[in-house]
Amino acid sequence: MNKVKVKDSGSLYRDEESGAILNCSDSEYNAYLDLKNKRLNEIQDLESQKKDIDNLKNEINEVKDLLKQVLTKL
Repeated sequence: MNKVKVKDSGSLYRDEESGAILNCSDSEYNAYLDLKNKRLNEIQDLESQKKDIDNLKNEINEVKDLLKQVLTKL
């Protein structure tokens, strides 16, 4: 794969075979990976919170049912 430096750019190169523009900056790539991992962790946290909320809803419904049973026996 032959790469040609893009004019007026520090880390961009053009692949001569495909014409694709490639970013060869390690620091930018690492920043991208960090951001991607952060977003994945946020999604996992949200999913966990959703499961917790669903569990709490179910438990509240169980408590309501038990209270109804107690009230009917009184």
